[in-house]
Amino acid sequence: MSVKTKPAPGSVSPSSLVWASPAGTMAERLQRIEAMGRRINSYVEYMCRLTDMTGGASLEARERSVIAFYERLVVAENQLSRIHEALRLE
Repeated sequence: MSVKTKPAPGSVSPSSLVWASPAGTMAERLQRIEAMGRRINSYVEYMCRLTDMTGGASLEARERSVIAFYERLVVAENQLSRIHEALRLE
C-alpha cells in the first residue's frame, strides 16, 4: 500500500531551494550527497521515534507514514546498492 503525499499549497521544500541549480562538479555532487545523507538520517531518526510519541498524529496516520517511508527507503536502498556494487566491480 502506497500513501500519496502532497505539499501544502504555496509551500516550497527547503531541499528544492538548495538544489535549484545543478551541481557542476564531482566535488559539489559529493558535498550534496553528504548533506542529503545527513537529512535522510534525521528523517530516519524521527520515524524511529514515532512509537514514543503520545500526541500529534493519530496511530493510523503514523502507521501509514511508516509504511510509506519504509517502502520508499527499500526502493532507494536497492537502487543505491546496485550503483555501489557496479562501481566496486569496475
